[in-house]
This record gives sequence, C-alpha cells and structure tokens, in this order.
Amino acid sequence: MGLTMTNTKHSPTASLVSTGEEVLRGEILDANNRYLASTLGEYGFDVQLMMTAGDRHEDLRFVMDTALQRADYLFISGGLGPTEDDLTNTVAAELAGHQLVFDEASWEAILTLFRKYNMEPGDNNKKQAMFPEGSEILANANGTAPGFCMNLERHGDKKTIVALPGPPRELHPILGNWLDARGYTSIPPEEHLFLRFLGIGESPLAEALEPWTKEWGEVSFRQDFPEMEVKLYQPALDKRLSLCEFAINHLGSVLSTFSRNPVPELFAEFMRSSSQTLAMAESLTGGLAAKIVTDISGSSEYFLGGVVSYSNPVKTNFLDVSAKDLDREGPVTASIAEQMAIGALKRFDSDLALSFTGIAGPDGGSEENPVGTVWIAKADAGRCQSKKLNLLPERDRIRTAAVYCGLHWLMEDWLKEKYKQQTQAWAKN
Repeated sequence: MGLTMTNTKHSPTASLVSTGEEVLRGEILDANNRYLASTLGEYGFDVQLMMTAGDRHEDLRFVMDTALQRADYLFISGGLGPTEDDLTNTVAAELAGHQLVFDEASWEAILTLFRKYNMEPGDNNKKQAMFPEGSEILANANGTAPGFCMNLERHGDKKTIVALPGPPRELHPILGNWLDARGYTSIPPEEHLFLRFLGIGESPLAEALEPWTKEWGEVSFRQDFPEMEVKLYQPALDKRLSLCEFAINHLGSVLSTFSRNPVPELFAEFMRSSSQTLAMAESLTGGLAAKIVTDISGSSEYFLGGVVSYSNPVKTNFLDVSAKDLDREGPVTASIAEQMAIGALKRFDSDLALSFTGIAGPDGGSEENPVGTVWIAKADAGRCQSKKLNLLPERDRIRTAAVYCGLHWLMEDWLKEKYKQQTQAWAKN
C-alpha cells in the first residue's frame, strides 16, 4: 500500500534526475523535474533534491548513485530511447548488479505502435525492450519507450528506481498509473495553506514574516511574478489561523488572498460577484490590461472595452483629456491618469474604470519621472482616485506589475472582506 502524508509518520523521500545534453546545456527547460516535484509533493513524497545529467555514462552513474544515497526513491526521466547515449537502463542495472534482459511483450508493443503509423522499427529499437532483470515494466501507450520500476539494495538500504520516458505526454500518464497502482493518493489542496502577496519581493517578505516563523517554523516561498506565494504544508488549524492573522495585521497592504488564485482570477470573481461593468484607458500598458482581463473565460459578462491611448491626441480625442494639461504637465501625472479613467467611464458608460499611464522604458525617463514611474486611477460614478507606483525597471515587468496592481487596487475592499470571511469559516470548523 502506498504512503501519504495524511496517514504515515514518515513520508517517502525522493530524488529527481533528468537526463539529456539539451537539458544540461539549457537548450530546453527542465519541465520534467518540475512536474515530478510538484506531483510527487502532492502525493506525500518528500523531495530531497533535483539533478540533471548529460549523456555521458560516468556522469549519469554518479548522479543516479548520489540520488539513491539521499532518498528512498529515484525518479529519473529520459535516457530510454534507442540510441547509444540512452543509458538509463544500463546504469540502473549496473547499480543493482543485475543483467539486462529482453522483454518480448514490450517488443511486441513497440512493433504494434510502429505499424500503427506505417513505420518500420530499426534494430536499435530492440534496445528499448531491454530492462534490468527483475524490473516491473511500465507500459507506454503514447510512445516506444516503456518505463520500468526496480528495487535494489544500495547504500545499506532498500531503494527504488522509477525510470520514465522523457516526453511529457508519455511521462505524465505513466507516473499517474504508477502512483494509482500503489495506492498513493494526493493530498487535497485545501489541507495546505496558500497566501499570495503583491507589491513585495521575497527578501522583504521573508523579513516581514520572520517574527512569525521564529515562533511557528519556516514557510515555503514561490515567486509567480509579479506575485509571491507562501505555502504551509498541512498546517494544524491553530498554525493556519495564526499565519493568516499575522498576514492581515502586518502585511495587509500587500496581501491578496488565502488561496492559489492569482490576481486576474480573483478579479474575475470580484466582477462577477459585484455585477458591475468595467472599462479601461491604457497608455504605457498598450492593451496588456485588457488582454489580462479577457484571458479569463467569461470576461465578456463585465468587460465592455478600452481605449489604448498611446499618443496624446488619442487621449484628448477619445478620452477628453485636457490638451493644455498634457502640454503643461506631460502625460505621466495623477491628473492625466484621473482624466483618462473618467473619460473611459463616460465613453463606455461603465460602472468602473481603470487607467494606466507611465514610463515603461528602457528610454524616456527623467529625474522627475524615472523609468518605472506609473500612475493608475480608478473611477466610478461617485469619485475618482489616483495612485503612484514606483516599479523596478524592465519594460515587460513594469507593464505586467502595473496591471496587477491596478486590478488589485480596484478590488482591495472586496479582498479584505473575502479573507476575513475565510478565516472566520476556518475558525468555526
């Protein structure tokens, strides 16, 4: 029977290894180790380390052996192909002191797949039907490289190697079948605590949380630019409520949610729940705000449209921004942002409007308005407010952060009420 964090005292430990020169050189991203870490973590494995090896025999042996020294399980992806540099099965057999044996059933499955596409296998494809003696073969319905699972004695203890093919469309279902067959169950997401923050980096966030962590223990950080995510794995209720209360009291200005939902998804929920409509006026963001909002399915219910007023004449002609103010002050001021928001509100006859103007760089900054200066404004039928942001340079990051900050600001009161209700519900249960 499989082990999970919910019903055992000791979580199984795992090391992850990806193979291939193209991964080692950074030519392709190591998506497999990322997927394995995320999936195995949710199934109760304690991931100890990740490593990547190229196609050299001595390197692969060193990495695999090191991985086995550190953990109960080694999950390795890649190296199961037909060429001479595909060495996973060979090295696994060496580490176990076993021979490679030919599996006729696997070879027939490979032949069947080739015939399905009117292709003929080469002699080297027979290598893909060679496995360490005593292995459990993991069938691959989507490719010609079956995986395998083998037990061995190594470093004075019992170890397990789970070898998986490299292509994600093959790896994912094989891993899922392996977990299911052994009775592993994923930990429900609601058993973890997620907090998301906007407008603060990892270092200052860690520093701000230090008084809490000194009392309760460490948290996990993950950057999901421009947001930061903090996670507690299966915390007890008192620990969960303590962190939430600390975040509300000490980090309320940058706190978004007690969930994994990023700002755009929260904003969609806010707009649907409020039954309001939205219009936008964009300058430096160049339509990015509208894109981010409309990336969420169902946004047509509340998003009416926007004006990309990149030039001053568009600001005056389409949003009724004062030409005199533009000439006298320039386009990056509180007044211009507010006039843009009011102009969008009137032109689209919307309930809410949001505007963005600023300097995304890399050129165009000044001593008064350096690159990263952004003014945002929000308007409704009753009032219009503006807010200045000073964002770290890098054009795309400035534009993206500006949009997230604008959306967050528009729904900040709703967010505060939402996480207040959430903590009250947890306390009652």
